[in-house]
Amino acid sequence: MRPVYLPMAAAISLASACAVAPAESVTTANQIVLNRITLNGMVSSRVLASRIATKPIIAGQLSAAAMVNMGTAGQMLADPAGREVFSAIISCALPDDVVLSATVGDTTFEFPGEMGLAPQWLRGPLDRAGQGWVSACMFARINARDVAIPISMRGPSLALEVSSDERDEWSLEEGAFFGNFFGPSDRPPQWFACRGRDQAAGRAGTLSNRLCTLPDPNNPGFTLCGMTFAGDCGSFATDRVCEGFSQRGQFYQRCHTKPLGRQCTLPSNDKLDTRSVSPLASFDQVITTFVTP
Repeated sequence: MRPVYLPMAAAISLASACAVAPAESVTTANQIVLNRITLNGMVSSRVLASRIATKPIIAGQLSAAAMVNMGTAGQMLADPAGREVFSAIISCALPDDVVLSATVGDTTFEFPGEMGLAPQWLRGPLDRAGQGWVSACMFARINARDVAIPISMRGPSLALEVSSDERDEWSLEEGAFFGNFFGPSDRPPQWFACRGRDQAAGRAGTLSNRLCTLPDPNNPGFTLCGMTFAGDCGSFATDRVCEGFSQRGQFYQRCHTKPLGRQCTLPSNDKLDTRSVSPLASFDQVITTFVTP
């Protein structure tokens, strides 16, 4: 018997051979996923994640039944929480035509790819950009409540192109996620969230079950999910975190760990001009999430 370890989200997705900025055009792809990753599992697996990122994810050559490199991932796969997080990592990183297998004891688990945000990991260590994309994808899918809410994930990557129908139906802007889950384990977690237009306006819909971009009044500086609260994402706020917003793609671009303040004088359109931006830590791998009204 071969138990299948299901991925942390089910989606209709477009696999991509690379992760670069998409053209600003209407596509037919869909990026509807379910947020089912638990925060506790993420925290417990973080120490092992940086080791996994520095090594190839498969042992040997890529094949229809590629095996996980157990030399680096074996410790994470030894317990259920680790397997949950590993499944989410693979789901975010690899395209949907790749399934990795790993045998733990007498049980074989399968980890399907899905989003295809870092396919280069199949050829070598997970590079910095790949770490950023996988991290943003995982953060966007964390579930603070035991409710699986479909979300639309968007960003400046070909793997995150969406259709006009999806943009119309998933129209409530929750916010954006960025950081690096694979950072050094002896430093505070690099997981950041900023609050989007509709979440800041208090609009309802399925936003009522999405808490990870909302500041925690009892824990200033953090969200209700425990991530670092960077601030409000865009120009709808007095002081924004992200440098730009793609109107046609509907995603934030280059987001910072703190509000930009008066040093940022960028226009509120798709063009970025970093000459007047304060030297705050920033991330280019940003995923913006939307839900249905």
